[in-house]
Amino acid sequence: MEVSLLSFFCLILCSSYPLFISAASSNVDQLCNLLGGWYVTPQLCHSLLDSHPRSSTTDLNGLGIIAAKVAAAKATSITADIQQLLSKASSDINQQKVLKTCLKLYTDVVPMLKGAATAIKVKNYSKAETVLYAAFKVAGKCDDAARADTSLWSSLNHYDTEFANVSWVAHAIAAYIERYGT
Repeated sequence: MEVSLLSFFCLILCSSYPLFISAASSNVDQLCNLLGGWYVTPQLCHSLLDSHPRSSTTDLNGLGIIAAKVAAAKATSITADIQQLLSKASSDINQQKVLKTCLKLYTDVVPMLKGAATAIKVKNYSKAETVLYAAFKVAGKCDDAARADTSLWSSLNHYDTEFANVSWVAHAIAAYIERYGT
């Protein structure tokens, strides 16, 4: 009876410990399931990591690098879209001001995100986590600027929401690696 009780206790303890990894699932599945207990859903985590072909073959550190690079790519894509919106914008000074503000925010965040990927590569997870948290705030700053013009807000909010999700997952991965290691 003592062996059964001890086995039961170990099963309960091991199933809740963040570093317990089942050999049957991929690194992406394991990480996304572990983060699901934090502040991102497994589905959101998968939507980011499954978009990259190397995610299924890399380790935890590599997943952090991929997440930061995907966030940088998303910011680059949003920058191009905002440039296009700006080229089609009316002569309304307020609209142009909002678009230029958001363009600057997203342009400036790209090198930050690339720096976060480098920080993860050299295992400076604290720096990566700090940078990714700052990057996450870009979406809110653009969204706040766009609220002044409802027609722009409806256009930009979609981009801001997408970027917030991507950067938040990247932040969660960096935070997890910093706390629990690779």
